[in-house]
Amino acid sequence: MFGQNPREIKSNLKTKKLVWEEEKPIRWSYLKILREHSDLKQEFPELNPYVESYKMRDNLFCLYTESLDGAGDPWMYLIVGPKKALLIDTGFGLGDLKALCNHLSENKELIVVNTHAHFDHAYGNGQFDLVYCHEAEVSNLEQKNNPDIWNYLFDKETGKPLFTDFDRRDLISPKHYEIHGIPDGYEFDLGDGYIVEAVHIPGHTSGQCAYYDRRNKTIFIGDVTGIGSAPKGHPYRDFYTVEAMYDALKRLKPRFPEINGVFPGHGMIDLTNSYLQYLLNCTESILRNPSWYDDSKIVERWGNVRSIYFKNIHQGTSIRYSEDSIYKSLNSSFEKKSVK
Repeated sequence: MFGQNPREIKSNLKTKKLVWEEEKPIRWSYLKILREHSDLKQEFPELNPYVESYKMRDNLFCLYTESLDGAGDPWMYLIVGPKKALLIDTGFGLGDLKALCNHLSENKELIVVNTHAHFDHAYGNGQFDLVYCHEAEVSNLEQKNNPDIWNYLFDKETGKPLFTDFDRRDLISPKHYEIHGIPDGYEFDLGDGYIVEAVHIPGHTSGQCAYYDRRNKTIFIGDVTGIGSAPKGHPYRDFYTVEAMYDALKRLKPRFPEINGVFPGHGMIDLTNSYLQYLLNCTESILRNPSWYDDSKIVERWGNVRSIYFKNIHQGTSIRYSEDSIYKSLNSSFEKKSVK
């Protein structure tokens, strides 16, 4: 259960968890084998003692860190091209991520992109001068472009970490960085025609964006199993819906067969392309009958209380959604039904 102590996975990381995410049996087993027994694992404590690196392709480094706020442990990804490297997400910003990326890429010019603007994916942005994200995510990211983003991790009276113990001095002092919004289909050239393409897959946030490595045929999808709640008055409210995710996956479907590796922002990685089809099937099932969910619960987080519903993804986890995050506000192609 959330906040309870699950079974240990041995680690040399400098973090020590105080609050745990609810244990997911399949994910836990996968990560225990990977983190304790894989010969793909590399650690560079002299550069960054908070990151485990796994070389999953000749030029792909998967960077694992432990969560600092009691939620799921995030992945970051470094693709090293012929002339440039691309870093997908920056985690919580704990430890010198820039130094680690420079070492792994042999000091190639580094492009930094975000899948979305959440704590565990974008709080290391301040270590860099320029960060790219989808144009519908710019306003979300601008709110995180400040030096106070980590305050929620600490007890206001004692100053001690609330969720995960770590040395506060290892949070790299952030600088104000430039944010460049990009459209769906934008191409990053890492040299000699090595293209990584932005693929907008909203739902979790308005500008949640995947990145498709055309040479390796691998896609880095960010967070796709939780539909977010749009802030009041948000200009891209329709993108915080199951329907928006369904539409994006439907557009991507003709390319499913060519994809040979799916890398989410959390949990198991290097999944087969069938995961994308199962994800599409799940979104369609929710849209056709949102009251046909597999589980539900009342959730309180950051002072907000709401009912959350769960629809299982075949051979996966589940998509989480609420009653106001199912359909787009206008012109839905599905008959709108209430969650009961």
